[in-house]
Amino acid sequence: MKFFLTYFFLIFSISVCAQLQKTENFIFRHNQFEYSDRGILITPVDSGINKAITSYVQFNYPNVVESVRNVVWLSYETFTNPISKSHIEKYSVRVQIKNKNQNQEFRYLEVEHDMNTDKFSSKYDFNKGKRNFVLNEKEAERRSFLSNLEELGIKNAPEKTNIEKIIFDYKELVNGERKNQIPGFLITGPDNYEIYDKIVAYVKKDFNNVSFVMNIAWDSYSTFLSNYDIYNYHTYVVQVKLRESDSSQFIEVLYNPFKKEAISDFIWNKQNGFFERKQN
Repeated sequence: MKFFLTYFFLIFSISVCAQLQKTENFIFRHNQFEYSDRGILITPVDSGINKAITSYVQFNYPNVVESVRNVVWLSYETFTNPISKSHIEKYSVRVQIKNKNQNQEFRYLEVEHDMNTDKFSSKYDFNKGKRNFVLNEKEAERRSFLSNLEELGIKNAPEKTNIEKIIFDYKELVNGERKNQIPGFLITGPDNYEIYDKIVAYVKKDFNNVSFVMNIAWDSYSTFLSNYDIYNYHTYVVQVKLRESDSSQFIEVLYNPFKKEAISDFIWNKQNGFFERKQN
């Protein structure tokens, strides 16, 4: 109970930090994307982005990169909850790497642009043995604890959502923030009973040691947009009562607003006595 009192306090008391990163920015940014008559995504043009990324790569990989040849936009990702917001664009940078002969070697380096801080970074280091950029160990470990969205049917799904639906969700979130509530994403009102029922039904069906669902709290909203994929999902924290036990446990459940489906990759750890995400 203490957990949920604290959690709802955070929801209804949006922090100053979160307010500095306006959700309206996500709406504005998504509105900049268009599709051609052939269904090809047209990305916003920023004349300074290539120069900024080129400078970042040359400064951070001076002993590796000979020159930057191309900068290609990859994706736009957003995440928001009551205490944290982020939106990041990713780019693939084609670089010529240095060598001791006349042969030209080209590699690709992924660079991220944090649109809140306007800073650039990369989670890839150059491996001399492989003569290529590889994901650093810290990031590889972090990703191993994340949900496998493809296995959950959210990423690379045959049927996809669209930009308009994502913008609609964010407008609902903005309306909620202005009222110090999240009306479109909390499930205590009649407009969202369907979400509540789907999450409860899913948990009861897939977790046979659960006696009943005690509380459901909205945690966050995430989106992804690229030339090859587009998806969005909500994360809910579900407090459950266990069978033949006085204790309660928590399960993370993802809700796909396009498919209107609830899904989770949490499993019961019998040895430790709690639910945890299945590690990739």
